[in-house]
Amino acid sequence: MVAEFLILLIFLLILIILILTGRIKTLSQKIHELQSEKNVYELTQIKSPQSFETILKSITEGLLIIDPRGYIMLANQSLKDILRIDEPPEGKQVIEVIRNIDLINLISSAMVEKQDLTAEIIVKKAGKDIYLLAKAMPVVDSGSVSFLIILLHDISRLKQLENIRRDFVANVSHELKTPVTAIKGYAEALLDGAIDERENAKKFIEIIKNQADRLNALVEDLLTLSRIESGDIKIEKEKILLESLVESVFEIFKDRAEKKGLLLKKEIPYETFIYADKDRFTQIMINLIDNAIKFTEKGLVKVRFFQENDKGILSVEDTGIGIPKEHLYRIGERFYRVDQARSRQLGGTGLGLAIVKHLVLAHGWQFKIDSEVNKGTEVKIIIHDNF
Repeated sequence: MVAEFLILLIFLLILIILILTGRIKTLSQKIHELQSEKNVYELTQIKSPQSFETILKSITEGLLIIDPRGYIMLANQSLKDILRIDEPPEGKQVIEVIRNIDLINLISSAMVEKQDLTAEIIVKKAGKDIYLLAKAMPVVDSGSVSFLIILLHDISRLKQLENIRRDFVANVSHELKTPVTAIKGYAEALLDGAIDERENAKKFIEIIKNQADRLNALVEDLLTLSRIESGDIKIEKEKILLESLVESVFEIFKDRAEKKGLLLKKEIPYETFIYADKDRFTQIMINLIDNAIKFTEKGLVKVRFFQENDKGILSVEDTGIGIPKEHLYRIGERFYRVDQARSRQLGGTGLGLAIVKHLVLAHGWQFKIDSEVNKGTEVKIIIHDNF
């Protein structure tokens, strides 16, 4: 009897295990099916026209897809903006839409060679050269090109920085070489016997001193710029009476202005205060007024302060030679001079306005220049904080 009961119990346990196993298998299949449905749903969402359009819009590079016959299958908005395409290009021959011969040649070569190709191309936009890195990637299936993907990446900023770096290296080498060559030449002349000629010796030593001063000023300006950019120079703002500070700077240049017959004028409302680092702000004003006097032969140099759209505007104006419009955007670059020969003759290092610009930005302000040839220049410092 006991044996029969045990057999029955074992049979029931086996039956329960089989039922549970079946249930677990069914449940597992349902979970898998649900997961598959979820994946399909998510993939469908990604592949939906709305999502695909959003993805294309988010791509900042220009994207172009071309079929083997040369017809445009797709072009995103970035590409249309870069190449200035006004009408929908889809369905048209690429040669009808794109007017850049270098890009057309890249597309043709990639189609023929059936391999990824890269080239730098230049397109004109609003009168300026836009530098692009173009990459053509053919999608090959069974030995033939299914379609061609073109990516256009704007590298204009990189090119600009590369040019600035190249100009900087060339300019700093030239600026250092000029005084060093002069010092070496006159020192050799003294050693060769000119030291015994009292009049010439004195003249040569004065030239050596002037060139050494020029070299020292150049090094000091470079160190100042480096310290500003690295953050070593901290801006500690305090309340400053603007009229008093401008008057103290005018005193520094009073004799130079009188010798040139220039009037130093200020238009600053009574009791105007600004919050600035006194030493650095003084440095800004010295550089701006020095520059204004240097390039003004007649008329005046005027400092004024006024409010505009809840902002304080500090303006330094002159009636000097002015700056051509095509040079304005480069003012403030290291060593950049509109008139190289004149600037060097007047003793400029080409770093004054670069220092001003960096100090203004370090204060959290804005720097702007307006100028007209033979009428003068106005440098504006736009102050955002309380004044």
